[in-house]
Amino acid sequence: MIGHKSKEMLVFYNKRQQVEENVGYSPSARKSKLVVHGWKQLGYPVIIKKIRALSQEEIAVAHDRDYVRGILSGKIKNGFGNKSLNVAKSLQWTTGSFVCAAIHAHLHKNNTFSPTSGFHHAGYNYANGFCTFCGLTIAAILLHKQHKAQQVGILDLDSHVGDGTANTVRKTKSQNFINHYSLGYYDIQKHNNSQWLEDLPSLIKQNFSHCDILFYQAGVDCHEDDPEVSSGHFNSEQIYLRDKIVYSVCRELRIPVVTNLAGGYQKPIQKVIDLHNLTAKAFQDAYE
Repeated sequence: MIGHKSKEMLVFYNKRQQVEENVGYSPSARKSKLVVHGWKQLGYPVIIKKIRALSQEEIAVAHDRDYVRGILSGKIKNGFGNKSLNVAKSLQWTTGSFVCAAIHAHLHKNNTFSPTSGFHHAGYNYANGFCTFCGLTIAAILLHKQHKAQQVGILDLDSHVGDGTANTVRKTKSQNFINHYSLGYYDIQKHNNSQWLEDLPSLIKQNFSHCDILFYQAGVDCHEDDPEVSSGHFNSEQIYLRDKIVYSVCRELRIPVVTNLAGGYQKPIQKVIDLHNLTAKAFQDAYE
């Protein structure tokens, strides 16, 4: 059963997962601090939880060892297209944030938050689309191997396909315990997104009701004003409704949820932060 203090937002965060240097078009390397600050400013019960950096060996449960070694040593380009050692160090903390959030959620049957992005395009031995290591698959494998999680669900509602997640799951032969849904594989546009939202409760129940835990990529690049929108084309009210549905159904099913940020590319960045604030509001409202 979900913990009795379920409205608390247990946020697994450390400033070392943040990269202040300019790493290009995507804001994902520097938005975690802004999102956490935004949630606090709204007055929500945010509790910062300690995290640790993942080791090279832990990351390699979902990736080729030589690839992991090359990224962390600055010899292979990361998902931002550079070989920055500062970015490389932060990657051990971003994956650590998500893994620590997942372990806590699984062991304590409580909802957690990992203010992280840059996972679902990273393949077994390649970086792509601002993503370098697939923290989703890493966390699922570690939960399964070390903490006896039988079934792990990944609900990826970022606008783009979770191709890296699919690749790492396939390469590690983890299909038997990882259940993956990615919005990006479906043609969800303005003309049919209301119907998709109506069907979302059934989608969650059909795909994840048997899972011990759900990883939820609450991407906001599916917003109709996002310059990179591919699937979704939701307005702000629909983003809020989407998130409230996810949390409400998982509350009904008594499945703990680990939420992360995923994509969002509107300018200025405050527009992205405002949408991530809707996720926090939806969580609070779902657990009234």
